[in-house]
Amino acid sequence: MRQLEFLKRQILIAHVSEIPVRIDFRWFFVLALMTWITAANLMSSKLIDNFLTAMVFGFVTTLVLFGSIFFHEYAHAVAARMEGVEVLEIVLHPFGGLARFRREPDTPRAEFRIAIAGPAASFLLALFFAVLMAVANSLELSLLVTLAFFLVLWNFLLAVFNMFPGYPLDGGRVLRAYLWRRGTDLNEATILTGRFGKIIAIALIGFGIAILIFTTGGFFTGFWTILVGVFLFDAAHGIIKQVNDFENMSVEEAMQLPVTIEPEASVLKFVDTVLPLHRRTVFLVAENKQFYGVLMLEDLKKLAREDWQKTKIRQVMRPVTPEYFVETNTNLVEAKVLMRENGIGSLGVINTRGELVGFLQRGRLRKRN
Repeated sequence: MRQLEFLKRQILIAHVSEIPVRIDFRWFFVLALMTWITAANLMSSKLIDNFLTAMVFGFVTTLVLFGSIFFHEYAHAVAARMEGVEVLEIVLHPFGGLARFRREPDTPRAEFRIAIAGPAASFLLALFFAVLMAVANSLELSLLVTLAFFLVLWNFLLAVFNMFPGYPLDGGRVLRAYLWRRGTDLNEATILTGRFGKIIAIALIGFGIAILIFTTGGFFTGFWTILVGVFLFDAAHGIIKQVNDFENMSVEEAMQLPVTIEPEASVLKFVDTVLPLHRRTVFLVAENKQFYGVLMLEDLKKLAREDWQKTKIRQVMRPVTPEYFVETNTNLVEAKVLMRENGIGSLGVINTRGELVGFLQRGRLRKRN
């Protein structure tokens, strides 16, 4: 067990745009294995006769390969930053990479943009190496043609595989964004796409076993396909368990701090000082922790701009009703049902003294740190 834990340890190798980039010790095993396989293929195809030279080219090609994986994950990170989501780190592991974020994106649109950025980057890399292969072919550099073709194929397959519609693959996140936009709760969409991820993983495992049984010389391909399937199944199972555990929490564990506006404030003050700082469509109206109502951005559209200065928030808010709040000890599942039915997709959270202490919004539920 201690040996396995050692292999799972991560080491920091760089900071790129202030994002920590880490690898675990299993990566070195894959680096050595891929280097040897690439070198063996170069020698068997008679492109290189010297074993040491073949190992050098294999090593460099494998580094470029993992550089391609990093570029894929870095594209996710850049897109996340553009959407206002903090990037914690990028991790390279034996089966690919992972960009970890502080929180989920705020909107389905942001989720889609972050998810699609990785496959788009891999397609661009495939195109780049295809151009390089064409140039090398025109110069009759057969070795470079072979290596460039390998990198074209790798990046193309990386993009295509990641677009399979199962979480945590990028295609699963694209599907999750679509379901979220259609009105499905984010956690429900995550569970559904996670189940698709498990189905894809089982199919990969079955495909790998078939390769082992029915082909000759395909041991490495079959074995690696099985490992990728097991890794994907474990990741999908883990995210489903995490969401299910989340569903059993109380409102107090998932609520955000409320962004409030006083009832006597003008609409102009709200638009100038509050709205630019918070990307929400629902705001709570409160003063001294007393909950008075809900301000919907869609309701402000009916108000002429020249009336913003003289119109008070209390005049355009929706007065508080029992459907607009829950207590801190309410189960999160109950709160989600209420948000789905109350017409605003949000809830204020009050404590036992009736004071406003929190806020919930559909699609933005997450456990507080």
